[in-house]
Amino acid sequence: MDPFPASPLGSAGTEVHLNRGEVLAALSRVLDYRPSPEVPHHGRVAALASRTASRVPGADPRDTFYAGLIHDIGLLDEQPDYSHPANLVEQANRPLMRSHPLTGAQLVGTVPGLYAVAEIILNHHEWTNGHGYPRGKVGSEISPAAQVLRFADTCDFILREQGSPELLPFLDAVRNRTAGQVSPPVADAGTDVLGESGFYAQLLTDEDVESIVQSRIRRLAADDFATTEAEITGLLELFAHVTDAHPADKIGHSRRVANLTVIVAMALGMSPQDTVNVKWAALLHDLGTITVPKSLIDEPRQLTAEELTEVRRLTGCTHEFLAPMSGLEEVAAIAGSHSEAFDGSGYPQGLTGYEIPLGSRIIAVCDTYDALTSRRPYRAARDTSLAIDILVRGSGSIFDPDVVAVAVPVFLISQNSEEPRPTRV
Repeated sequence: MDPFPASPLGSAGTEVHLNRGEVLAALSRVLDYRPSPEVPHHGRVAALASRTASRVPGADPRDTFYAGLIHDIGLLDEQPDYSHPANLVEQANRPLMRSHPLTGAQLVGTVPGLYAVAEIILNHHEWTNGHGYPRGKVGSEISPAAQVLRFADTCDFILREQGSPELLPFLDAVRNRTAGQVSPPVADAGTDVLGESGFYAQLLTDEDVESIVQSRIRRLAADDFATTEAEITGLLELFAHVTDAHPADKIGHSRRVANLTVIVAMALGMSPQDTVNVKWAALLHDLGTITVPKSLIDEPRQLTAEELTEVRRLTGCTHEFLAPMSGLEEVAAIAGSHSEAFDGSGYPQGLTGYEIPLGSRIIAVCDTYDALTSRRPYRAARDTSLAIDILVRGSGSIFDPDVVAVAVPVFLISQNSEEPRPTRV
């Protein structure tokens, strides 16, 4: 058997078209993930903001919709307590909270095609009376789209604060709360949308909010596709930023793994498109970890057998988050199989040997190497020689021996050029 067979999912020459709306909606579900079935914050804000933007001159509905889907992506280190919105005033005084529009705009602004979306995110906590943040902009200095997003965001917090009030009392609360935050024309447009027959009721359940989001994708983003490698990579790097945010020791992990997989895939002679697919899968490989309770991720000790079983079950959710994005089927299959072991002892499917996609076998080696050489809450970083020794000892059981044989020289050469690991203080 050839030591480096073509990937069973090989797609050399396949052109990828990725719908931006589908991708950002999937990212919003990642940002909104909660183990309980509550109405998604980003989804509800995006649903209301996009409808309102269609009534406000100068507010592009699609850009506003996209911004709504990911407006709090800058809150990677400090999530707002959506379940206790009365504490939002206190939360807004925290430095990380006040800077999150800047952080989010910086992340999104690097993605080709999303610059206008980044500008909306940058200003979505500014108030027309100058009492907002992060820059205290006033009146018309704040774009109509950013004001629309501010309005929708405030409506969502009122709903979390008050539950599901009757429409008229809710509209009164909205008018009072948004006075000074947005201009009267924006407030009027938003309340008109909320008063449309049946729309307010749809905002009260997660199923209806998801239905609105999908409807807006079809209406606003049906022809908006990322097609170049740079565009798609930029979108998928947003997922990597989110999944690598906790614990702090993991920052940069997915990007480092992606960089390593490119070199290893090239050394294995994979086609350009298959190499790109592996890189994209590496950016997404830890997506399922967002379902793992933070208490387990940050636990400064080795997990028990029961805890490890639960973590493995939850991390198998990667494919579920990626499934709604048409065009990434191969990438999702690779990312979802990176925890399989060569001898069949891995998860989630217990695949064996060459049943495991070649890209997954590459990611398994690169992921382990980066994890070993990075600090974790329960141990110090291992040096390169020890990490390589562990990979070699796992060759033929956990790892594909042919991939290990090719990867080891790559790791030795690249160790001095990797991104610096974060350290906790």
